Amino acid sequence: MIAALWFILYAYVVWFAFLAVMALKASWHRLSLPVKILASPGVLSALLADIVLNVFASVLFLDLPRQWTFSQRIGSYKKRNDWRSAPSWWICENLLDPFEIGGHCKG
Repeated sequence: MIAALWFILYAYVVWFAFLAVMALKASWHRLSLPVKILASPGVLSALLADIVLNVFASVLFLDLPRQWTFSQRIGSYKKRNDWRSAPSWWICENLLDPFEIGGHCKG
């Protein structure tokens, strides 16, 4: 039970990091060099957190990761025809796609 709560909390923090990275991505061309330098460690930290979440999600999805990040994994699960597809669609449609121009989970 405690492990599940920690996973949910960690996933929430990673999602917030995703939102920050998408905001930076949307305005990257307008940012000055010092801002890009200041943002880079945060972006790299968010990427690392996404990779770690992907490893932990193996328990949730009963499947070893084939992609580096959780967000890539969710996008690939949308294309499958098994029980993993439904939660993947929900995550993409509600938590990822609205925050990336053009949508995050393409396909």
